[in-house]
Amino acid sequence: MADTGEITRLKERILRSRRQEDLELPAFVSGAVAVEKQKIRNCPVFRLIPERAAGNIFFLYNSDYVHPIRKRQWEFALKLCRITNMAVTVSLYPVAPEHDCEEVFDFLIPAYQDYCKHREAGPLILIGAGTGGGLAVSLMMQIWKEGLSDPDKVVLLSPVMDTEFFDPQLEETVRRNMGEEAFRLKKEFLNQYWVKNYAGRTEYTAPIYEDLHDICRDILVASGTEDPLHEYTREFSSKVQDTGNPLKFFEYRGARNDFYLHAKRKDTSHLMRILSDFLLDSEDAILHQYMEEVRQHAEWSKWFPEIFRDERAVKYVSGHPKRAVREGKAKTIYSLMGAAVQRSYDDAVELFLKEYPDGTVVYVGCSMDTMLERVDNGRVLWYNLDSPGRMAVRTMYTGLTGREKRIERSVHDFSWVNKLVMEKDKGLLFVIKDVFSYMKKKEMKEFLELLYRNFQGCNVLFDIPTPRANLMYNWKGRGRGAEYRRRILAMRDPRREIEYMSPIYGVISVRSVLEHVKPKKDWKLGLKFSYWSNKNREAWKIVHIRLGFEKYRTFDELSKG
Repeated sequence: MADTGEITRLKERILRSRRQEDLELPAFVSGAVAVEKQKIRNCPVFRLIPERAAGNIFFLYNSDYVHPIRKRQWEFALKLCRITNMAVTVSLYPVAPEHDCEEVFDFLIPAYQDYCKHREAGPLILIGAGTGGGLAVSLMMQIWKEGLSDPDKVVLLSPVMDTEFFDPQLEETVRRNMGEEAFRLKKEFLNQYWVKNYAGRTEYTAPIYEDLHDICRDILVASGTEDPLHEYTREFSSKVQDTGNPLKFFEYRGARNDFYLHAKRKDTSHLMRILSDFLLDSEDAILHQYMEEVRQHAEWSKWFPEIFRDERAVKYVSGHPKRAVREGKAKTIYSLMGAAVQRSYDDAVELFLKEYPDGTVVYVGCSMDTMLERVDNGRVLWYNLDSPGRMAVRTMYTGLTGREKRIERSVHDFSWVNKLVMEKDKGLLFVIKDVFSYMKKKEMKEFLELLYRNFQGCNVLFDIPTPRANLMYNWKGRGRGAEYRRRILAMRDPRREIEYMSPIYGVISVRSVLEHVKPKKDWKLGLKFSYWSNKNREAWKIVHIRLGFEKYRTFDELSKG
């Protein structure tokens, strides 16, 4: 417990930090858009109104429970107004230590009710940032109770979901992130000046523990991994998704809780384009970039149907012709190799499932690939794993299906290991497509060591290029701009190099991705030449290894028997 003197000194520092201009509308806002001002329960409410407003945003800024709105929050509100052409309502809600949680909601409910009466034509959107994110979730629960108009969409940016810290495990995470002394002081201050008479009333102080079934069905959440409360955001997103709500969660590695206010950051630019697409029901700003893999699959399916066919990708591209990239004028070796790599994976996984029909497959870095639809035997336990942002877009693409489990974690965030639940001795395969070639050999070894420690005896399937293939890929990819990632790792002899990593790693097979591909008569001479050149050099290979010792038969043994 913090002593009374510490809390009093903190209170005094907060009050001294207040400035009169924090309660006034900045000139750069009033000079940019029309502004209406009123007072509700003696608190200022501003509406930023662009010309021909096409919708309405109710914005709850991040006050950290004690601060009036600051310049960067106003800049963010103005940016929302500009990128969406919607009227933005900014409510300067009461803050501690002068006011507590009860007084805040005595203001927010009538403020939202008034907002619904005066809003422009168009969708109704609720956006909460930081502490405003937690208030937004609590407000949605009160909206339902009061019978007010539900928001059409909700955006939560680094939301604060628990001011009483009920969960010991999550509290311990915050304690480590903030430091023991800072956390102890903040918790006591919130209890004394914010929670007060509402202690234990989680619908106001800790909405993450409430029933989340009835909140908005169209929610986008964004948070940075350096936010001390990031684990709460993850937990909230998981709980909402468990209700069947297709919540979209974007996680930014290395970003702090206020990253969205820093306009020059790349992740902030990415977030603003995501917000533009989400709020305007568009894919024009950035979401179409995530679908590049889908368009590639459709192209491979068109050029090389005898090798690879992805019906979902073909259907998507035919249904979104304006968003599809311009098709190449001819079949290329790059398209051929892409189709061959994907077909090699499909064949290998199907073979594994013939031996272990009740086994488990973990697709690491699945992106938009719907491999399960192509190889499903109706019994396999299937995990798709990728970053929260990609998984959010994947949900838009495929919807939620009962035949797969999803883990929203970066490949490099090894906490995903703890999310895997499976039956032992029924076969376990990790599919690691297009991942290792972007790592250094040391990183690949660490990755395999992680799998060995946690899942000894598991199977691993991955692709790897030769040094020459890497050189050609990097040379061709230089003009791709921001989407280009340079490949690093290559192996001339994967069998030898893997066995050098560790004697307990058993190399089961190393195969050229072109092993079963036959040239067609309609291929042009250049493509045939490139095909034979790559096949003779075995430029790209699929490698199957086992980490540890098992009694399972190998893919090679299975194919022979």
